[in-house]
Amino acid sequence: MKPAIGFNRHLEMAWLTQTATFAASEIKGAELKTRISSLLEPAFTSQVAMDKTRNLLFGIWNTQTKSVPERFQTKACQLLLSHSEQSLILHWGLMIAKYPFFYFVVGQIGRIARHDGVFVYSQLEQRVTEAHGDTSTIKRSMQFVVRTLMNLEVLSNPKTGMYQLRKPLIVHADELIAWLAEAVIHANDEKSRSLDKINNEPAFFPFEVVFNEGNLINATMLDLHHQASDTVVFVS
Repeated sequence: MKPAIGFNRHLEMAWLTQTATFAASEIKGAELKTRISSLLEPAFTSQVAMDKTRNLLFGIWNTQTKSVPERFQTKACQLLLSHSEQSLILHWGLMIAKYPFFYFVVGQIGRIARHDGVFVYSQLEQRVTEAHGDTSTIKRSMQFVVRTLMNLEVLSNPKTGMYQLRKPLIVHADELIAWLAEAVIHANDEKSRSLDKINNEPAFFPFEVVFNEGNLINATMLDLHHQASDTVVFVS
């Protein structure tokens, strides 16, 4: 079951990458939590804040999960070993697949900034609160998401209240592209999604990526079916 909000702390790239490395080394469950706590301890004075951050990192990379198929999570660990230089893709795919609030916020950013590459924070806040409620919890969670995006260097903040998209990361590897396609299908809690929708997914704004039959056809976890003028991608 996916958390209703769940994204209640900001994250650093170094924390995500080290947590992913633990998971790729087949560390899971209680042992993974212990390792993450040791990783975070020097950076925190508040036990409560550290525990929340640990739980979020654990939720993203723990392979013993019910919110997405274990096979999908395990594949992320395998891909990390062969594409460690593009670990952002894997962190991102897991966060959108497992945390609907994160997916919603980054999707709105992608929509607002699609043409000019910039957005005003107040406009984003208005869209998020309209959808999720005008509460302090929602506003704080949105702040945590935006700060995480800054830490991941997918956004810059050229002036107060305004954010700019950074240069997107080019995704070449077919296996990463196919895994990202599956991630957005899980993010929408679906079994399939049209190729056109996947290619126009606003939550993929940090990446320069094209999804087509050529780079998806060999993915063992996906099936492609032609329907009318589009191709539909099914999770097998």
